[in-house]
Amino acid sequence: MKNAAGKELVHISKIREAHNIYQTVKNTFDTMLDLDLNSDSAVVIKPNLCAIKTPETGTTTDVRVVEAIVVYIKDKFGVSNFSLIESDGTQVLADMAFKLLGYERLSRKYGLKLVNLSKATFSVKEFSTNAFLRKIRIPKVIEDSDFFISVPKIKTHSDCSFTCALKNQYGCNPYSRKTIYHRRLHDAIVDFNQAFKPNLVVVDGIVAMEGSRGPTDGIPVKMNTIILGRDPVAVDHLVARAMGINPDNVRYLVEAKKRGLGKVDYHIVGTSLNEAKMKFRTNPARWYNLYGLLNRDL
Repeated sequence: MKNAAGKELVHISKIREAHNIYQTVKNTFDTMLDLDLNSDSAVVIKPNLCAIKTPETGTTTDVRVVEAIVVYIKDKFGVSNFSLIESDGTQVLADMAFKLLGYERLSRKYGLKLVNLSKATFSVKEFSTNAFLRKIRIPKVIEDSDFFISVPKIKTHSDCSFTCALKNQYGCNPYSRKTIYHRRLHDAIVDFNQAFKPNLVVVDGIVAMEGSRGPTDGIPVKMNTIILGRDPVAVDHLVARAMGINPDNVRYLVEAKKRGLGKVDYHIVGTSLNEAKMKFRTNPARWYNLYGLLNRDL
């Protein structure tokens, strides 16, 4: 998914009406993607279900976006092996999130597997070059998949400016007490992305979140946007710009590029950045996560 100059493509689409979510996702996929999928492929989809709050609050991934992805891939490639994954976290149990946020109903409708990663089989792998987490638990469902789709939400974050594509892989870690990583959150985000690399990112920016209480208690913002790309670094770089955040001041994003997890030299297609851009109310990064002032040499 590159242009003639070899740059990664990141697609921005505006959703005019809620009932157009499927058509918007379909049009974007048809325009952008030549997916390496067939009827025997095992597809894993990771939404952001970090709290028992509906997508209208800006907190969690809209189940309609995930449904649109599933329907498109089923119809286009005949895929039937889908696993929707999430792990237990500080504020929520994955099984409860599946039940109360519409994913249990979705699984019944299309025969999807719901996998609580905190209860799933995993192996432990070593990552000797990681900055913080040298050993990471890898759930078997992710390891055995053929195609991994990350479906994050656009939100401010009290510890790291904003959360989107790269931060969503933080939830692939089966360990439930994730706040233990917050003192080195930027390093943890990048380390987890060394272990969990999505093949595709589909960003739910229909209702986003701003304010100092993100990513769970911020202020909902109607953005009416879907962003799609293969490169999570490129996607996050674009999302930061769309939020009015300087991506060069987001340490995990700078470190992810430095470690070769993606590029920031990309080409935008679809809706222009100027049309999608909004100025989000954010908050200063906490002192131990400041990049620009404290961590220039990291």
